[in-house]
Amino acid sequence: MDQGGQGQDRLANRHQVRTPLHAKALIEELDHKQLVVLRDGRKIVGLFRSCDQFANLVFQDPYERIIVGKQYCDIPLGSIYLLRGENVVLMGRIDDGKEYPLTLQRVSPAEIRKAQEAEKEEQRIRGTMLKRLDFLELE
Repeated sequence: MDQGGQGQDRLANRHQVRTPLHAKALIEELDHKQLVVLRDGRKIVGLFRSCDQFANLVFQDPYERIIVGKQYCDIPLGSIYLLRGENVVLMGRIDDGKEYPLTLQRVSPAEIRKAQEAEKEEQRIRGTMLKRLDFLELE
């Protein structure tokens, strides 16, 4: 082992803080438009502006993208938005020319809320039907 290299490394650590690898990856994404998937399934899109040691993220001009079936809607969330790092599941850069999904139809917030309610009701009905058939042991 090269003891001289380790000594220089220790000396450098006294004067500057090393950035952890996960933080370097986040820093590289600053000032780019990002899509973030949260633990509760919501999708947030915005310009990534800042982060801290807990992976809390700050976005500028964010919006929530709601997708139901083949429809989507972008609902603005204000000018600045803070996401707690513990709620983030996935984050990825959005290509400039591919921000809007071509295979989905953009609808109004009222229409997407209506579609969400219909989807929720359909899932509720499906769940009650499965409970009724539970005695069949289909697996």
